[in-house]
Amino acid sequence: MSIKSLAGQTIYYGFSNIASKLLNYFLTPLYLELMTQAAYGEMSTVYAYVPFMNIVLTYGMETAFFRFAKKENSRSVLSVSTLSLLFTTIGITILLLLLRGPVINSYVGALGGLKGHPGFYTAVVMIMAFDALTAIPFAQLRLENRPVRYAIIRISGILTTIGFNVFFLVLVPKLRAAGWHWLPLVDKDDQVGFIYLSNMLGSAVTLLLFLPQLLRIKWEFDRKLWRQMLNYAVPLIIVGMAGMVNETFDRAWFLPEFLPGNDMEIKKQLIGIYAANYKLAILITMFIQAFKLGAEPFFFKQAEGVNPQKLYARIMKLFVVLLCFMFLFVSLYLNVWKIFLRKPVYYPGMKIVPVLLLANMFLGIYYNLTIWFKLTDRTSTGAIITIITAIMAFLLNWWWIPRMGYFGAALATMVCYFIQMTVCYSLGQKYYPVPYHLPRIITYIITAVLTYYCFDFLNRKLLSPDDIYALKPLSLIVATLLFGAYIWFMLKMEKKEFARLPFIGKFVSRI
Repeated sequence: MSIKSLAGQTIYYGFSNIASKLLNYFLTPLYLELMTQAAYGEMSTVYAYVPFMNIVLTYGMETAFFRFAKKENSRSVLSVSTLSLLFTTIGITILLLLLRGPVINSYVGALGGLKGHPGFYTAVVMIMAFDALTAIPFAQLRLENRPVRYAIIRISGILTTIGFNVFFLVLVPKLRAAGWHWLPLVDKDDQVGFIYLSNMLGSAVTLLLFLPQLLRIKWEFDRKLWRQMLNYAVPLIIVGMAGMVNETFDRAWFLPEFLPGNDMEIKKQLIGIYAANYKLAILITMFIQAFKLGAEPFFFKQAEGVNPQKLYARIMKLFVVLLCFMFLFVSLYLNVWKIFLRKPVYYPGMKIVPVLLLANMFLGIYYNLTIWFKLTDRTSTGAIITIITAIMAFLLNWWWIPRMGYFGAALATMVCYFIQMTVCYSLGQKYYPVPYHLPRIITYIITAVLTYYCFDFLNRKLLSPDDIYALKPLSLIVATLLFGAYIWFMLKMEKKEFARLPFIGKFVSRI
């Protein structure tokens, strides 16, 4: 399995991931149009907690599945991991439903708009349960190199979610106005609930599509194997939980807690602005997720070969090159991407987007680096790394948010991911040395950042303050010239590397 095959896998996973994310992202303008800033902030707060529970519900079993699944025992590993998740998901789901009252009446429930809406809470719990039960089936498709089926199922679930969102939020009000009074009433207070319901139905359809695959599993439970997998996986819970502190806790707790003032409605509005602009970093996030989906099983398989470190180093360099392209593609054309924000009230938050793009670059590199502790079974070391950065996240958000508002949260995210990446690299070179092309990687990242800030400087000089976020031809011309110059620079620097790649090799050889 070569870089070419990894590229193919990433393209397939990327297509399904990008298609599903973009389809889902097209709902954002609809939400921003129909909902108030406060309501959107409430929903963003709830969804910020969902990844934490997903980590608890899956407890690293997906990665353990890749680590332990070999040709000779893949059936046993599949059976053990699936049964383990099935029983724990049922148990935790029942517990969460029994705790519905205390949770929706808590501070978090009030902040997320769940108070007085127990149905909202139930729908969110079921979303998490359905997603947990599909974790291993999706992992099985990745291990067996079946990206087409993976894409079909992933996109089917998203299309279902979108279909029900459009039905409940757009069609139902129009049909009721036309006299179809038997349809459910969707007023302003219930919109979020119907969004949760739509997502729950999408997750349920995804699980149903996996039913034939689940029924073919040989239901045997090897306790010894389960204990081995659990010992490997449990530290990954800490890795995931601490990582989520950086990734989602800014919306879930840091901003609500540390933003100055006591007016909860204003805080919700600011969180809504922050969350809406956070989504403008979606392109780079989608690529990272697509790469992660293809690379994790690829790295584990390559580890069985001779000198895989050389291949890992080459992959890292190409990965960073693509991340730099995407960083500039989004940051230089922000005045185009802002169309997704719909309302000018969200535009002031656009200043956080380049910072979050850079943060996600560091996060993507970190994901690439984590293979060393997964291959050497040092998952506990990975847990320590993420705990350190989680503590840093708390301290930096506590320090910066009261002084800089939501920009402080974005800056803290970037700094924490940088520290996490740096520590992971340093320890990785000690326990599992990989000859990464560090000088070039650093050069490419710094050059990309300087290119953006050169554009930002020129943009502010050429345009009046009122036009900074306006779609002006002069700004687009400057952005395109700088983007083209960076592409030319990168093609010159990596001419031999790109010449070896399919599709673009012939073009690069002529430069």
